[in-house]
Amino acid sequence: MAKILVAVAWPYASGPRHIGHAVSTFVPADIFTRYHRMKGDDVLMVGGSDMHGTPTTVRADEEGVPAEAVANRFHALHEKNIEQLGVRYDLYWNTADPAHKRDVQEIFARLRERGYIDERTMTSPYCAAGSHFLPDRYVEGECPRCHSSDARGDQCESCGHLLDPFELVNPRCRVHRTAPTPRETRHAFFRLSAFQERLRAWIADKTYWRLPVLTFTRAWLDEGLQDRPITRDIDWGVEVPLPGREGKRIYVWFEAGMGYLTASREVARRRGAPDLWKEWWYDPAARHYYFIGKDNIVFHTLFWPAILMGYDEGLTLPYDVPATQFMNISGEKMSAGRGRGVWLPDLLERFSPDQVRYYATASMPELKDSEFDWADFGQRNNAELLAVYGNFVHRALTFAAKNFGNAVPAAGFLDGTDKAMLRSVEEQWKKVGQNLEYCHFRDALREAIQLARLGNVYFDQKAPWDLVRKDKAACGTAIHVALRVSRALALVMAPFTPFSSSALWVALGYDTDVHAQRWDSALEDVPAGQALRVGKPLFVRIEVEAANEADRFDVRVGRIVEVQDHPNADKLYVIKVDVGDEVRTLVAGMKANYTKDQMAGKRVAVLCNLEPAKLRSVLSNGMVLAAEDERDVGLLLPPEDATLGAQILGVRGAPRLSFSEFQTYKIRVGEGNTVDFLGKDGKTATPLAVGGKPVLVDKGFPPGSSVH
Repeated sequence: MAKILVAVAWPYASGPRHIGHAVSTFVPADIFTRYHRMKGDDVLMVGGSDMHGTPTTVRADEEGVPAEAVANRFHALHEKNIEQLGVRYDLYWNTADPAHKRDVQEIFARLRERGYIDERTMTSPYCAAGSHFLPDRYVEGECPRCHSSDARGDQCESCGHLLDPFELVNPRCRVHRTAPTPRETRHAFFRLSAFQERLRAWIADKTYWRLPVLTFTRAWLDEGLQDRPITRDIDWGVEVPLPGREGKRIYVWFEAGMGYLTASREVARRRGAPDLWKEWWYDPAARHYYFIGKDNIVFHTLFWPAILMGYDEGLTLPYDVPATQFMNISGEKMSAGRGRGVWLPDLLERFSPDQVRYYATASMPELKDSEFDWADFGQRNNAELLAVYGNFVHRALTFAAKNFGNAVPAAGFLDGTDKAMLRSVEEQWKKVGQNLEYCHFRDALREAIQLARLGNVYFDQKAPWDLVRKDKAACGTAIHVALRVSRALALVMAPFTPFSSSALWVALGYDTDVHAQRWDSALEDVPAGQALRVGKPLFVRIEVEAANEADRFDVRVGRIVEVQDHPNADKLYVIKVDVGDEVRTLVAGMKANYTKDQMAGKRVAVLCNLEPAKLRSVLSNGMVLAAEDERDVGLLLPPEDATLGAQILGVRGAPRLSFSEFQTYKIRVGEGNTVDFLGKDGKTATPLAVGGKPVLVDKGFPPGSSVH
């Protein structure tokens, strides 16, 4: 029995997670864990929410609430979505827990005692307008490498390269939009350079790592490792355990990674065996697997191993870091911080968790970026999960129920076709297991579905609908074999689609937990005479609608929570709008048409995927829609009982829409002050509505008036 640690990346507690996060972390980690538990290995799976990431403070600033409130809100949402998705951690924790903080401070202190942390003076970006130092993510500008215009001061999302704020071209403060100035400050530094040769020697035998992981890691080593500052001038995070450092916190990249170790210790404490964690962390034979996205590779292949080496040479280092590439949408990286993605809360409301898990695995970007596509999502479900796997097991079960007294018929003489089918069970079971051992999840799922394909071929070859009339005993053998294949499928698909495997296991007549079965029990027979519990099919069809022009839009219900005069424009307001899960700052040209009191508190229609634009030095992140003619402007008003964030038009997470493209579409006032989306040709009208109730124009406007 092997000891295996499954360490799952810690998502920021700053917004909902999208399917890209599930694809790179939650789903592959859970598949891997379920498989090894079925093999009988002793698996410890840990992770949690990163409460102290700068995205959390950015969001808190935007909403005008404490960072702790934002972090707690989204930690709870993460826990809910992970549970819905069927992902089973031994501990899903969070980095705000006092025990985590205490352990982090102890690790920091020991590294300092051993000479791997020292203090140095460095230059940091300082915002004169806000009178404070800027965390890296509060600095934005142009990436010096790929020239993306919206890179952050810590990393460019477009090319993934780690950055220093002063490397950016034309850097600016995210909040005040002014250029930061360099100012000296003292910080703790981790001497990463001291581990250069040890790390190079350590990765020398990691030829089994995924090529992008190995290539990226070697490139960093070849450039030469640089010492890194590990504290910041902020007030949100783990306090530096040194006197006189009250205004400083341990930097999140240094602190959150320690969560794999601190969470393991917490599991031991909760199990009443405080030293239990050592069984995974001091056993040379234990294997540690880290499930992350490609933007976190060097933190897990270089920084974290160096921290472990510096803290205690006896600790187990990562065995594999099966990082995935990105799952994009419309050619762009999904990003919670930029509001671009296919969001887990929405997916899990509309589809079963196994449908989401299946697509996530079948399209997993293991070696290169993949693209989320709604049509592909529906096609994979309908043509594979439903038409191949679901169809086969339902055919076998319903035929047995109808023709053999709702029980497993006995097997008689096995002919060559029967024996070939049973050999295929063993062959496919072996292929699935081999691929899972090496974290080849797409290939493993493909081999599992291939068993169902072969089952359908077998069923058609046997033609039991004819055979039952000619030779019922031979038909019983064929159905017995088909049910034996179904039993094997319930087990080999259990790591991928746990809910439907549980349902199939029950349908086959078992009262046990399918996930408690041993992996090699997939090769066992199904007992003759066992009563079946045939129910509804395992999967349902997903109806994929044809592409619609409206899908280019993401218009949601919002509520204006604050209205201020624009500091640099007489005719503009700066407003804050709550769109359900975030508060956005927008610039609105309505000063001549509405007083502040008339605007405040109104429910409005917000175009959420409009490309952000700076209007007289204030960044506007979206647009409040309104009708206009030569005399007046009138806001679009959703129903008063509409839920904040409810969809009015298009789809949540639609690709960014430039203002020039927006102008090519026609939105017009209809009869009775209703509003219609007419597309580019102006012919097909889609009414703007929420829950069947129309969105209306505030004030009377003649039909045909434009909406902008």
